[in-house]
Amino acid sequence: MRRLFNQIIIASSIAALPSAGVAANQGGFIDTPDSCYQVERLENDTVYLAIFQKGEGGNACTGKPGRAFIKSTSDKVKIIVEGKLWKEMTFQPISLPDVDAIISKAGKASITIPANSSETSMKKEAEKLNSYYQSDEFQSHVKAETERIKREVFGDAIERYYPDEIKQALSGKLGSDERVYVFVSSSMPLQTVRNYAASISKFKEPGIMMVMRGFVGGMAKIRPTVDFTAQALKTDPACDPIASECEALPVPFGVDPLLFRRYGIDRVPAVVYVKGMKKDDAELSEGDNKNASITNYWLAYGDAKLEFILDAIQKVSGSKSLGRLLELY
Repeated sequence: MRRLFNQIIIASSIAALPSAGVAANQGGFIDTPDSCYQVERLENDTVYLAIFQKGEGGNACTGKPGRAFIKSTSDKVKIIVEGKLWKEMTFQPISLPDVDAIISKAGKASITIPANSSETSMKKEAEKLNSYYQSDEFQSHVKAETERIKREVFGDAIERYYPDEIKQALSGKLGSDERVYVFVSSSMPLQTVRNYAASISKFKEPGIMMVMRGFVGGMAKIRPTVDFTAQALKTDPACDPIASECEALPVPFGVDPLLFRRYGIDRVPAVVYVKGMKKDDAELSEGDNKNASITNYWLAYGDAKLEFILDAIQKVSGSKSLGRLLELY
């Protein structure tokens, strides 16, 4: 059906061409001495051909005459092959058989990508880069930068929302190897984000956290992220954090693009329940496959109460800890 549709479109275009002769700048075909020749360039009424199709034994010429498509300002053109005049001819307008042949050839066409001459050196550079990424030097820089961002964005909230015991073992209804990530964005209605924050606060589970993909406005602009977080977590919507200190909900709030990528989050809000979490380094992201492994996870999309979403996940996963967590609500 698509092929027929394309034929109808091209045929309609052809029908609009003048029937007598070929107008200036219109397309048409010329003969070539072999099907392996294609148009190298067109200068006024002169067409230069060159062998473009290559094979293992050199060129892919078959000895059979070919045709090539051109657009010319002149009805008659001179055809130059290997620096010599091959023939002079009037080029021929497109016909319906040509259309069918072009479509058929396009459907069977294949492209051979030449080998990259820099592949070996690129592999070596990639190995160097990977080695540096895994090195203690680079990882120490990552840790230092992570801590700097946490301090500048969240200040002393880190101590309240990420107590040291989380690094050892999570307490509460969820096990130490379980997580619930609530993926949000600053593009969501603020009240929706506040509703999720309120639900997380009620659970009082350090293993449930709210996650954003990146900083609002980019890494260079930390202040918008601070403002958004303050608006989302403050207990009194009318409180002005600039004028006075506002009480905030004790909700873990992180910025981690690796978590978005690991669980394939392509829209928000989204909730992910994870089982079997094991981490090598508590300071590095749980979205890094090399740093943290999991047994299984369940993903749910949709703007609904967190309690409702977790109840739906619990029924599918059969998680007893989620069941105990939801008993109070």
